[in-house]
Amino acid sequence: MMEVYDFSVQRGATFRKDVRLKKGGEVMDLTGWSGKCQVRPEPESEVLTCEMGLVIVPEEGLVELRIEAEVTAAIDMGVYAWDLRLTDAEGVARYYLGGKFKVIGSVTK
Repeated sequence: MMEVYDFSVQRGATFRKDVRLKKGGEVMDLTGWSGKCQVRPEPESEVLTCEMGLVIVPEEGLVELRIEAEVTAAIDMGVYAWDLRLTDAEGVARYYLGGKFKVIGSVTK
């Protein structure tokens, strides 16, 4: 079952989150894995708000998620949906994380 994590970012700021995946309390070996992480207005929407950059550090079970500042600057304020789909070395895809993605305004320009 997918774990729920809600994130927020200010428009014009870089978004970065590191997620460590564990199974049975042990760090998962992500060797040979790939992934995709997207933000959309709603879970089933065909409209893509943005795609998160994704770096997998296999031996640490680490997935680094990132959206550059110029991308967040172009997103309207509001609450969106996001999820992370990972595909293991055997080609089995699974949704590990997801939730709400809130974009808030910034005061400092």
